[in-house]
Amino acid sequence: MNTFFKNFNQNVEVIDKCLLILIGLIPISLAISIFMADLFGSTAGITLIYIFLKKDITFLKLLKKEIFLMMIFYSIILISLFISDFFKHSFLASFFYFRYFFVSLSIFYLLKKYDFLISFFLYIIIGTISFVILDAMIQYLNGTNLFGYGHSAYLEDERTLKYLTSFFNEEKKLGSYLVRFLPLILGLIYLYDKIKYIHLDKCILIIVGLIIFHSSERTALFLYFVILASYILISKNKLKVILTGLFITLILFISNNNLKEKYIDSTLMQMELKESQFYNSNKVRFVSEEHENLIYTAIVIFKKNFLFGSGVKTFHPQCRKIAEQKIESDNQRNKMQCSTHAHNTYFQLLSDVGIFGFLIIFYFLYYLVSTFFKMLLNSKKMDKYFLSYYFINVGMLINLFPLIPSGSFFNNWICLMISYLFGFWLFLKTQITHKKYT
Repeated sequence: MNTFFKNFNQNVEVIDKCLLILIGLIPISLAISIFMADLFGSTAGITLIYIFLKKDITFLKLLKKEIFLMMIFYSIILISLFISDFFKHSFLASFFYFRYFFVSLSIFYLLKKYDFLISFFLYIIIGTISFVILDAMIQYLNGTNLFGYGHSAYLEDERTLKYLTSFFNEEKKLGSYLVRFLPLILGLIYLYDKIKYIHLDKCILIIVGLIIFHSSERTALFLYFVILASYILISKNKLKVILTGLFITLILFISNNNLKEKYIDSTLMQMELKESQFYNSNKVRFVSEEHENLIYTAIVIFKKNFLFGSGVKTFHPQCRKIAEQKIESDNQRNKMQCSTHAHNTYFQLLSDVGIFGFLIIFYFLYYLVSTFFKMLLNSKKMDKYFLSYYFINVGMLINLFPLIPSGSFFNNWICLMISYLFGFWLFLKTQITHKKYT
């Protein structure tokens, strides 16, 4: 720690220190105040632009392909904005979307210029996650968290069930927050490569898993198991890890019958694999009726705006406009249903930015998947950089996972989550690609 502060004081330029502080405040702000997180991210972007105008930026040549794809995607967003029937509704989210790219580039710039900042980010992320976990535990034991927020509740078959939310109060984001940062923590632990952290990865996996389970977020729990499976695949003691995971999961479901019903029984009912007073048809669904209706709506919007979509965040007004035309339901009895977004990343991309925007993100998904399997095949040869890149690549994958319900791809909270992780992904990709190990 003393070495870090010495390097920080002596070697980091003043303007870079400001940028580092802004970037370092984003993780905790994402838990406490999305307004502050967005403010820090936007200010970091402005600071980075100032740095680029004053200094040599030839290192960006390392990201020629990535920057080109960012520019193409942003151009598609702008085109969809200018041809949208809801220009005013879409303007802010579309025009200022570029700020998320600058958050990623800020992290890349800092790590590329100051390699010792890896330890800074490790301490920041672990400290932030530990603080959120501690707050969630206080809420679990005491009934209220540090801010006085109590358990939130949902109605399930006329019963009121409670779940943990920590700083997110009424919003069910705690599990999503933890599962999105978990791969970054694992990646930074392996990148830092200190012997004292030898069992920290296992402790974090278990504790984060317990909190996610009690957050009652099915998508977050599913993504957690994806991360856990990725961990098992490169683990030297696969059987031991699997048995431990199964044992803990079994104990959790036995000890909390309400959450068992939420995760298993409720899911089966919504997929109409199990009858209840609310779900009693003979039709099996891949997801709930509501989500299938939203996907159907996204497809209808996409067909009417094939190339560039209806515009970012225009799902609801476009849905209402089309619904007035009395579109018929499909042969699966799905119907138009208006919401803020399609609740699935790829169907939202189709409806908001059309086939061109969809193909950019789908290409990136393909790259992530192919990278995952290539690294898996060479897992025995992984050094600390490859191991770190492996987990951060998994982190990007779960943020773009195609087969599950999701939040809005253009929501500022999710965009900051993705762009933050993407900065580390860019750094490690260039380290591995160009074989410039620090």
